[in-house]
Amino acid sequence: MIAARPALERLAGRRVKVAGAGRDAAYIEDGGFVGILTTTAPLLPNGIQVARLPRAGEAIVVVDGEVWEPALAAAAHPGGVSARISAAAGDPPDELVAAIRSADGTALVGRGPGLTPEGDDLVAGAAAVLAASGRGSLAAALVGTDLRRRTTALSATLLELAGTGLGPEPLQALLAGDPAALDRLLRLGHSTGRAYALGAAAGLIV
Repeated sequence: MIAARPALERLAGRRVKVAGAGRDAAYIEDGGFVGILTTTAPLLPNGIQVARLPRAGEAIVVVDGEVWEPALAAAAHPGGVSARISAAAGDPPDELVAAIRSADGTALVGRGPGLTPEGDDLVAGAAAVLAASGRGSLAAALVGTDLRRRTTALSATLLELAGTGLGPEPLQALLAGDPAALDRLLRLGHSTGRAYALGAAAGLIV
């Protein structure tokens, strides 16, 4: 088993009930922290690999295993990475750029449908690279507070982790200098990866 460090720190040894399950993932929640269970290696900073996906309502115990550290490193060439993202996915939304400059992502957090609304993914991508580059106070301000009143518990968990410089494995690899990781990032989820990428592109240059 492989698990992201924040998930193990929060959930290891605890008996938790599966809050929901789909074809490819299941979700557990403990005190507002949501962990994502998959049968493949985790790609998100709250991910846990399991041998089989449990059913909704089933109680499980998270056991210790191999730890994946989802901390992002500052990009050596932030402008080049941002340009590569824009060439593949388009330019970051003006509203996101304005939110970073004003250190206020309130208008974006919670905007859009799904377990991780698009506005949240944009903010998370930006906040993660800002925190990784030493601009933690700006990242925290962009993410904001009172997240569980404004968005889903899963998205709030990912936003909180992003505010401390933790992000998806493909973004981690892209910032570390692997250009092939961009394709993997863009394929993450239905629209999550593209929104994370656009958010990162903005955070790298603003």
